[in-house]
Amino acid sequence: MNSETHLQDLLSAVTDALLAGDRNLDAVISRYQVSRPQVEALVTIIRRLHVTLVGAQPSQQFVRRLKYDLMGEPAPNVITRIRRLPPRVQIAAGIALLAGFMLLQRRRMQEFARQESRVQVEATPVR
Repeated sequence: MNSETHLQDLLSAVTDALLAGDRNLDAVISRYQVSRPQVEALVTIIRRLHVTLVGAQPSQQFVRRLKYDLMGEPAPNVITRIRRLPPRVQIAAGIALLAGFMLLQRRRMQEFARQESRVQVEATPVR
């Protein structure tokens, strides 16, 4: 067993013992045949890392985007969402969109007609 693997195994054993709540590390010391100061140094590093490294929860938007990136699918947008709807709902959405557009156009035309009538009234000469 080389020294790097031995150190990795020792570090893993000390970490597991600390996570299990075992304060007595004599079993780890005797198993890996290391001195107590070496193990205590590892314990200090592990505790500092435990305090320093705080878990992070990614946002739902990031998770969704990552999923689509990894699967190779395009991210869903309004068009793909509408395409997945039943035909009756698609037709109703199209009619609602057309009605909204017509309502906006009608409102613009009425405002334009009001402005034109004001201009004509102001432009008429007074006798």
